[in-house]
Amino acid sequence: MELLFALVIKHVIVDLGLQSQLLWGLTHNKKRYFGCHAHYFHHGLGTLIVALFFTSPLVATIAAVIDYIAHWHIDYTKHNTINYLELKRQDKLFWWVTVVDQLLHFLTYYLLVLYVIN
Repeated sequence: MELLFALVIKHVIVDLGLQSQLLWGLTHNKKRYFGCHAHYFHHGLGTLIVALFFTSPLVATIAAVIDYIAHWHIDYTKHNTINYLELKRQDKLFWWVTVVDQLLHFLTYYLLVLYVIN
């Protein structure tokens, strides 16, 4: 439970704090497959740091790589869905796409916890 809570805290810090402070104006690159990897790296690094408190360095590294790859593909899909449907922040569907995005991130953390504890 503590690991899951720590990953959620990491997610909020990286997605809202670091992304807004370090990557302001650059996140439009998420619609490109190889765009905005600094953001995905921040997630992977954050997961590595958090996981090192709960497991071995090898397992923590694998969890970090999984988070990096998952975050990349979830964000890429979200941004391309929003662009394809030409959604704006004021559109209700924009927020439902964002809800699915966040649910997939939290599902990733849940699965990472299952991986780490087994």
